[in-house]
Amino acid sequence: MIRKNLQRKVVGVLLAGAMLLCVQPNLAYAEESVGYVGEVKMQTESVSPMYVQSNRCRTYLNFSGRTVNCKVVIKGKNGTTKISGLLKLYDNTACRQVASWAVSESKSYYSGAKTATVKKGHSYKLSFSGKVYGKNNKSGEAISSSTSGKN
Repeated sequence: MIRKNLQRKVVGVLLAGAMLLCVQPNLAYAEESVGYVGEVKMQTESVSPMYVQSNRCRTYLNFSGRTVNCKVVIKGKNGTTKISGLLKLYDNTACRQVASWAVSESKSYYSGAKTATVKKGHSYKLSFSGKVYGKNNKSGEAISSSTSGKN
Protein backbone atom coordinates (compact mmCIF):
# COMPACT_ATOMS: atom_id res chain seq x y z
CA MET A 1 0.00 0.00 0.00
CA ILE A 2 2.75 2.44 0.95
CA ARG A 3 4.73 1.39 -2.09
CA LYS A 4 1.75 2.16 -4.43
CA ASN A 5 1.26 5.59 -2.85
CA LEU A 6 4.96 6.33 -3.23
CA GLN A 7 4.88 5.22 -6.86
CA ARG A 8 1.87 7.47 -7.56
CA LYS A 9 3.62 10.44 -5.95
CA VAL A 10 6.84 9.83 -7.90
CA VAL A 11 4.92 9.49 -11.17
CA GLY A 12 2.96 12.66 -10.37
CA VAL A 13 6.14 14.63 -9.60
CA LEU A 14 7.80 13.35 -12.79
CA LEU A 15 4.77 14.32 -14.89
CA ALA A 16 4.63 17.77 -13.28
CA GLY A 17 8.36 18.24 -13.96
CA ALA A 18 7.96 17.15 -17.59
CA MET A 19 5.08 19.59 -18.05
CA LEU A 20 7.13 22.45 -16.57
CA LEU A 21 9.99 21.71 -18.97
CA CYS A 22 7.60 21.74 -21.94
CA VAL A 23 5.90 24.98 -20.91
CA GLN A 24 9.06 26.92 -19.97
CA PRO A 25 9.61 29.76 -22.47
CA ASN A 26 12.63 29.68 -24.69
CA LEU A 27 14.11 33.18 -24.28
CA ALA A 28 16.47 32.89 -27.24
CA TYR A 29 13.56 32.03 -29.51
CA ALA A 30 11.50 34.88 -28.04
CA GLU A 31 14.21 37.42 -28.96
CA GLU A 32 14.33 36.09 -32.52
CA SER A 33 10.52 36.26 -32.71
CA VAL A 34 10.45 39.90 -31.60
CA GLY A 35 12.94 40.79 -34.34
CA TYR A 36 10.89 38.88 -36.89
CA VAL A 37 7.65 40.57 -35.79
CA GLY A 38 9.32 43.98 -36.20
CA GLU A 39 10.47 43.02 -39.68
CA VAL A 40 7.01 41.79 -40.67
CA LYS A 41 5.43 44.97 -39.26
CA MET A 42 7.77 47.12 -41.36
CA GLN A 43 6.86 45.15 -44.47
CA THR A 44 3.10 45.35 -43.87
CA GLU A 45 3.01 49.09 -43.18
CA SER A 46 3.38 49.74 -46.90
CA VAL A 47 0.95 47.12 -48.18
CA SER A 48 -1.22 48.12 -51.11
CA PRO A 49 -3.81 46.06 -52.93
CA MET A 50 -2.76 44.09 -55.96
CA TYR A 51 -5.21 44.69 -58.74
CA VAL A 52 -5.71 42.49 -61.77
CA GLN A 53 -7.16 45.12 -64.11
CA SER A 54 -5.78 48.41 -62.73
CA ASN A 55 -2.29 49.69 -62.02
CA ARG A 56 -3.03 52.76 -59.94
CA CYS A 57 -5.80 54.55 -58.12
CA ARG A 58 -4.82 57.69 -56.19
CA THR A 59 -6.62 60.68 -54.71
CA TYR A 60 -5.16 64.12 -53.98
CA LEU A 61 -6.34 67.13 -51.94
CA ASN A 62 -4.93 70.62 -52.57
CA PHE A 63 -6.14 73.52 -50.39
CA SER A 64 -5.98 77.14 -51.49
CA GLY A 65 -7.77 79.54 -49.15
CA ARG A 66 -11.42 78.51 -49.01
CA THR A 67 -11.19 76.27 -52.08
CA VAL A 68 -10.02 72.69 -52.34
CA ASN A 69 -8.91 70.95 -55.51
CA CYS A 70 -9.96 67.28 -55.42
CA LYS A 71 -8.14 65.05 -57.90
CA VAL A 72 -8.32 61.36 -58.73
CA VAL A 73 -5.98 59.45 -61.05
CA ILE A 74 -6.86 55.94 -62.19
CA LYS A 75 -4.67 53.96 -64.53
CA GLY A 76 -5.90 50.65 -65.87
CA LYS A 77 -3.75 47.90 -67.33
CA ASN A 78 -3.69 47.06 -71.02
CA GLY A 79 -7.11 45.83 -72.04
CA THR A 80 -9.05 48.12 -69.69
CA THR A 81 -12.22 49.23 -71.44
CA LYS A 82 -14.00 51.36 -68.84
CA ILE A 83 -13.48 53.15 -65.52
CA SER A 84 -16.39 54.31 -63.37
CA GLY A 85 -17.05 55.30 -59.79
CA LEU A 86 -17.84 58.04 -57.31
CA LEU A 87 -15.51 60.68 -55.86
CA LYS A 88 -16.67 62.04 -52.48
CA LEU A 89 -15.43 64.89 -50.30
CA TYR A 90 -16.21 64.70 -46.56
CA ASP A 91 -15.84 67.37 -43.90
CA ASN A 92 -14.57 65.28 -40.96
CA THR A 93 -14.86 68.22 -38.55
CA ALA A 94 -18.55 68.84 -39.33
CA CYS A 95 -19.27 65.13 -39.96
CA ARG A 96 -20.94 65.71 -43.32
CA GLN A 97 -20.44 65.12 -47.02
CA VAL A 98 -19.47 68.30 -48.88
CA ALA A 99 -19.71 67.10 -52.49
CA SER A 100 -19.67 64.06 -54.74
CA TRP A 101 -18.89 63.62 -58.42
CA ALA A 102 -19.53 60.71 -60.77
CA VAL A 103 -16.52 59.41 -62.71
CA SER A 104 -16.91 57.60 -66.01
CA GLU A 105 -14.36 57.03 -68.76
CA SER A 106 -14.34 54.57 -71.68
CA LYS A 107 -10.55 54.33 -71.70
CA SER A 108 -7.81 52.80 -69.58
CA TYR A 109 -6.82 56.12 -67.95
CA TYR A 110 -8.77 58.73 -66.02
CA SER A 111 -7.47 61.90 -64.43
CA GLY A 112 -9.97 64.47 -63.24
CA ALA A 113 -10.08 67.36 -60.81
CA LYS A 114 -13.04 69.05 -59.15
CA THR A 115 -13.22 72.01 -56.80
CA ALA A 116 -15.32 72.70 -53.73
CA THR A 117 -15.65 75.44 -51.14
CA VAL A 118 -14.24 74.53 -47.72
CA LYS A 119 -13.91 76.09 -44.27
CA LYS A 120 -10.66 77.12 -42.60
CA GLY A 121 -9.55 74.89 -39.72
CA HIS A 122 -11.61 71.91 -40.85
CA SER A 123 -10.27 68.45 -41.66
CA TYR A 124 -11.34 66.82 -44.94
CA LYS A 125 -11.27 63.38 -46.52
CA LEU A 126 -11.43 62.65 -50.24
CA SER A 127 -12.38 59.12 -51.23
CA PHE A 128 -12.93 57.32 -54.51
CA SER A 129 -14.59 53.97 -54.96
CA GLY A 130 -15.40 52.46 -58.29
CA LYS A 131 -14.70 49.74 -60.80
CA VAL A 132 -12.30 49.07 -63.65
CA TYR A 133 -13.58 46.87 -66.45
CA GLY A 134 -11.53 44.68 -68.79
CA LYS A 135 -12.51 43.12 -72.10
CA ASN A 136 -13.86 39.92 -70.52
CA ASN A 137 -14.73 41.32 -67.10
CA LYS A 138 -18.48 41.96 -66.97
CA SER A 139 -18.70 42.75 -63.23
CA GLY A 140 -15.55 44.88 -63.04
CA GLU A 141 -12.79 45.01 -60.47
CA ALA A 142 -13.44 47.12 -57.37
CA ILE A 143 -10.88 49.85 -56.70
CA SER A 144 -10.67 52.52 -54.04
CA SER A 145 -8.44 55.24 -52.66
CA SER A 146 -8.68 57.98 -50.06
CA THR A 147 -6.62 60.81 -48.63
CA SER A 148 -7.08 63.30 -45.83
CA GLY A 149 -5.98 66.86 -45.23
CA LYS A 150 -6.62 69.96 -43.17
CA ASN A 151 -7.38 73.45 -44.44
